Amino acid sequence: MARPDRWKLDCGGSRGLRHDTNATTLNTATLQRSPPAAQPPVPRLLIALLALALLINYVDRGSIATAAPLLERELHLDASQLGWVLSAFFWAYVPLQPVMGWLADRIGAARVLAGGFAAWSVATLLTACSRGLTSLVGLRLLMGAGESVTYPSALTLLAQRVADRERARATAVMQVGAVLGPALGTLLGGWLMIRYGWRAMFLVLGTASLLWLLPWSRQLRANPPPALAVAGRPDPDDGLPTLRAILGQRALWGGMLGIFCSNYAFYFVFTWLPLYLVHERGLALSSMTVLTASFFLVDAASVLATGWLLDAWMAGSATPNRAYKTALAASAAGVGLCLLAAGTASPAVAAALLLLTAVADGLNSPATCAATQHFAGPHATGRWMGVQNAAANIAGIVAPVFTGYLVQWTGHYQVALWLAGAVALLGLGAWLLIVPPIEPVNWVRGPSGSSS
Repeated sequence: MARPDRWKLDCGGSRGLRHDTNATTLNTATLQRSPPAAQPPVPRLLIALLALALLINYVDRGSIATAAPLLERELHLDASQLGWVLSAFFWAYVPLQPVMGWLADRIGAARVLAGGFAAWSVATLLTACSRGLTSLVGLRLLMGAGESVTYPSALTLLAQRVADRERARATAVMQVGAVLGPALGTLLGGWLMIRYGWRAMFLVLGTASLLWLLPWSRQLRANPPPALAVAGRPDPDDGLPTLRAILGQRALWGGMLGIFCSNYAFYFVFTWLPLYLVHERGLALSSMTVLTASFFLVDAASVLATGWLLDAWMAGSATPNRAYKTALAASAAGVGLCLLAAGTASPAVAAALLLLTAVADGLNSPATCAATQHFAGPHATGRWMGVQNAAANIAGIVAPVFTGYLVQWTGHYQVALWLAGAVALLGLGAWLLIVPPIEPVNWVRGPSGSSS
């Protein structure tokens, strides 16, 4: 009679299950007729608002680059001063991410996101009143501080409210905002600046950004954050995994390196692609605009397709480890090889390789964010992502600087392309050799117990 005993264990000791044939038949029929447990609905409005928040994030972040030619002339800024203005954002954005991740886990990700969103929108608006270097740097620091809440808060909300089976798609939809934001910001900001001036551009962008807080506040009132049941309480103060436990995870350090490598390549494209196309490939401004916009559109399409394909694959036969690592490895290899080849290719082939780079880059975002949530769980995603994203976004500081020096020393972009490609390929080793199997961390066992 071992078979009924096994059913009793699997079903949690169902009432009325006895060791006789009739009882077993009755209970088996009952179990077969019972409907499956209801799955929580996908919070589509929440995901849409997070995607819109990330899009606005990148529109506001990139507005300073759009206005740079006019700022330089009107405020009498030399090249070194303009460099400080452009880099000031990351000096606040990078170190504050662990702090914002801690706040997201401690006082609530939705509140932290709203506060940061308000701060960076006000910074965008007040940039319209800037009179010189000091005010511009100060407002960029405020914007960096505000935008540092986005990823830790958004991924915490997704980890809390979206099931594993839907998470890659949800993350992909959100991440589309990060890819479309630069293209939309350049087009919209440039149009406003040309017609009304750079001060009007910042005033309109900042004011329009603040409007996002209206549907966000309604969403929070209608759907308050769920209460989290913490299994085991490693930290007696708040019931959450300690920062020490998070820092003890090999997956965190491997993820830092892997995302840094992919970010280096992305920030190289984000900051230098227009100049590369004009100066190295001789494209007219109109052609450069079309190719740059095409890069981000292809990247966005790849992000969406990857999210859907990953969830569909895992709904079939793949484990999260197999699905996510396949996407991450393919992304690192594709981006690295395409950038290395583009350095010596003809103009037409180089353009095609850049679009293939966009396809490969799109494989990365859904997998990295979903893997982070899978490792950390709803109780630690904010702090995990804060630490991980802080380290990874150092690439936003070093990639533009290294590229500038290499172009200045060599007079061409070939070596800079090779470096970006080589760094991207380094990420392949991080995902395959350093990051352990992608499984939820067992926080009850602490940092020495890697996973449940």
